[in-house]
Amino acid sequence: MERSFITKLRNIALYAALTIELLLMVYERSVLPLSSPKQIFRISFVLSVIALLLTKYSFKQWIAIVIVCAISVVSYKITGNNDLLRFSVFVIACKDVDLKAMLRYIFVMTTAGALLIVAMSVAGFAGDIRLIDDFGREAGSEVRYTFGFGHPNTLMSVVFSIEVLFVYLIRDYKRAVRNGIMVAMLALNMILYFFTGSRTGVALTVFTIVLAFAVYEIKFLQESVFLYGFGVAVIGACVAFSVWAAKISKYARKKKYPFYYKLDKILTGRIQSLYYDTKPHKGSLKTWSLFGDEFSGNSFFDMGWVRLFYWYGIIPAILILLVIVYFIYRLYRKRDYATMIMVISISVFTLVEASFVSSFIGRNYLLPIAGVYLFSESLYERNLADKS
Repeated sequence: MERSFITKLRNIALYAALTIELLLMVYERSVLPLSSPKQIFRISFVLSVIALLLTKYSFKQWIAIVIVCAISVVSYKITGNNDLLRFSVFVIACKDVDLKAMLRYIFVMTTAGALLIVAMSVAGFAGDIRLIDDFGREAGSEVRYTFGFGHPNTLMSVVFSIEVLFVYLIRDYKRAVRNGIMVAMLALNMILYFFTGSRTGVALTVFTIVLAFAVYEIKFLQESVFLYGFGVAVIGACVAFSVWAAKISKYARKKKYPFYYKLDKILTGRIQSLYYDTKPHKGSLKTWSLFGDEFSGNSFFDMGWVRLFYWYGIIPAILILLVIVYFIYRLYRKRDYATMIMVISISVFTLVEASFVSSFIGRNYLLPIAGVYLFSESLYERNLADKS
């Protein structure tokens, strides 16, 4: 068969897998009942495997693929959680995709799904428009709007995800148009804050837009190593803080430790929940293990970096961090500052929210980008040629 025909088949299988994952992600974000999606995950996994087998790799890449899959299988055998294997195969299969086209597809599908959830809520079909509850912010009972997403923070995490990707997609727009869009996004977030009261989501979205404005306007930030070094430092700081938070989580509820107590209040109980939300204190540092266990994936924490270490184990999490650092190096060689903005923003967001650390591939659009940068030799070689 001709290579072009094989590539078309690969793209069909890969986009079918991605579509299933995106639709499942959108459905899961709503308040509609969801039973175990394992069977659906298996379908998307098989399609990813087909896409991988129809993709051309070098001998060195096949060695890397075998090693990655072997580690993922070991994790699956220990924990019974096949997330790492599913994610790894999908990333590898994304080697030669048209990245701009795929990211636009993810943006359209995610945005359309979110608007559908909002419309169903407003029309009264599914999901409440607002939630009246005590959100642990010393304000007593509050009225906060959810628009069908079940919780205002969930709504804002979806908005954050969409807007961060949109900031990436408008990078090549004319300066006046791009800046006008970003100003409109800032205004939208101020309006959403009035409805949701979600300080974290709004603050980090504003942080992303301000960072993007600075990078898009200042050529030094686009061309120098500073932005990429800053990204590595940010990730290191987020991971270090998460490890420390897991260690002191037992004391964050106690007023006799005023610094821990006040910090936990600022983070609305995220630190203490690592210790007190479950009887075995799952999430606290002493419960972390080298490769996780069969029960680790059943516990959920808002702090995403903690979830990464707790769910998959210390060794897989460290390996993932090393891959992220190498990924950033490849971004630097290509001077892909727009993607670096996303990496920094999502890393900070993952410190306090775990939306991007989940079993749903559709939540994390950095995965196809990683596949292209980690496995596309042609991309790397073209960039080296440009630099010489």
